[in-house]
Amino acid sequence: MRVTDVRIENFRGIKQLELKFDEITVLIGENNSGKTAVLDALRLCLRDLGPRRVVFDALDFHLSDADAEPSSAEPIRIEIAFSEQKIGEWNDQLTGRLLRDGILQVGDDGRNHVLLRVTCKYDSTSQDFAQEWSFLNPNRESLTNVGPQALAGIQQEVSYFYLTALRDAARHFDANGPFWRPFLQNTQLEVEKKTEIEQKLREVNELVVDSHASFGQVRTALSQVQNVIPLASGDVVSIEAVPGRMFDMLAKAQIHLGTMTEAKIPVGRHGEGTQSLAVLMLFSAFLKLSPDRDPIVALEEPEAHLHPSAVRALWHLVHDFSGQKLISTHSGDLLAETDIHHIRRLSRTSDGVSAFQIPADLLSDEEKRKFNYHIRLARGELLFARCWLLVEGETEAWIYPAAARALDQDLHREGVRVVEYRQTDVGLLTKIANALGIEWYCVGDDDTERRNTEPKIKENLSGANETDRLVFPYIDIETHLLGNGYDTIYAPFMPNQNLSKIEKQPSDPDYWTEYAKNLPRRAKTHAAADVAVEMEQRGVQGVTKEIRDVLDKVISLAGGA
Repeated sequence: MRVTDVRIENFRGIKQLELKFDEITVLIGENNSGKTAVLDALRLCLRDLGPRRVVFDALDFHLSDADAEPSSAEPIRIEIAFSEQKIGEWNDQLTGRLLRDGILQVGDDGRNHVLLRVTCKYDSTSQDFAQEWSFLNPNRESLTNVGPQALAGIQQEVSYFYLTALRDAARHFDANGPFWRPFLQNTQLEVEKKTEIEQKLREVNELVVDSHASFGQVRTALSQVQNVIPLASGDVVSIEAVPGRMFDMLAKAQIHLGTMTEAKIPVGRHGEGTQSLAVLMLFSAFLKLSPDRDPIVALEEPEAHLHPSAVRALWHLVHDFSGQKLISTHSGDLLAETDIHHIRRLSRTSDGVSAFQIPADLLSDEEKRKFNYHIRLARGELLFARCWLLVEGETEAWIYPAAARALDQDLHREGVRVVEYRQTDVGLLTKIANALGIEWYCVGDDDTERRNTEPKIKENLSGANETDRLVFPYIDIETHLLGNGYDTIYAPFMPNQNLSKIEKQPSDPDYWTEYAKNLPRRAKTHAAADVAVEMEQRGVQGVTKEIRDVLDKVISLAGGA
């Protein structure tokens, strides 16, 4: 069984949210966009929830404003659906258990489903929070005659495991750590072997104690306790330098990892990245203890503290974890290894937190190839942006960030990323942005290329006004910069033989257009970096109105205006 759909209402920062899950689902979004809330909602319902204990607290309720109180908040409602992907996917043993519990439902398409609803609200009578759970029919009506064993049965069947981003190796590799403790249990050890080991441990302990003369002094001093307080009839004082019992010895077991010098160091003394990775691998080993179990595995930021190259390698390890995987991440490098259809982008909109994904039939095979090559593999971090500024080529990619710095605007803080579309397809980029809820604004050249750009933009307006998505502020960026005081930057890059081909005079309005046409292609890109430096040095006065208007527009879009 695996989770296929989740509905969350009035839980923490989420007013209302619907999500669909695959065998692997990767959640992305800004901080406080609801990623952890989704994983916690599943944890509370599929692991912590019991017949009596209330698992929600006051801060789990969605507070609509600064004056809102949990006691007057709307009830928390979480619905989790488990569905077959194809008819007959669930075996007879599973369906039999679900039928006996009275919770198995069959849809019109013949597939099996189970739907769990958990609610919590403030009860004015008891002046405390009241929690309820029920299983539903396809019409979302509560099923009757369902006993408490049904909830326990589902929780045992799906086995929800959650590994947070705060992976403290000292805690996880402690004898009481939930993933390390099972490996320390010696219940399968033969009695004869256990007795033999403990005898050898006692012998080693005696050798150590007898060889350490100062221990005798301690033993003599402590034996005088018997003169004041009656103790044992035999040896009053014994020193255990080496644990003499198996469970004591295993409780002290430590994992050591080798270093570049081949020294063996306890895992808790390694760097944060190594510790985090070690906990992940321990978690993987823990999952393999029960090969028959098909768990739901939630991982929060598996990339924490790891080098980008290690993150990409890590994905293949995580991919092989048993069970259904639910992963939240802030890593573009991890996204570079992720199928685009597995990504769910959570974003705050005017209606609250919303989830976006790429529909399976949105992209053609050629569009998938272009997207994978130009965006996913090379610039996965673009999917985290609030707004894309789509520009034609390299010059614009230099100029707009420099102009923003000159205007004391921080595009990174605003969530704006500059994306070139000449090497990809502006229609593809707008499709992706629309599907993932990313705002976008396209700046094109008012030249022959406009015939190619404009129709693709108009096909993907998705109800927006054309003026909010597209602008052609100049013939081309080089002509615009040349005519606005940056000609001295381009002059060293203009070959004399090209300069001699210009028939217009500097006073002619078309002079800079012809000048730009005669600039070698490489000269344009080389000069762009120098123009960016100069523009930043000139400050506000160095930014034209056309460029400033574009920046104001994308920052406004990124802010939700």
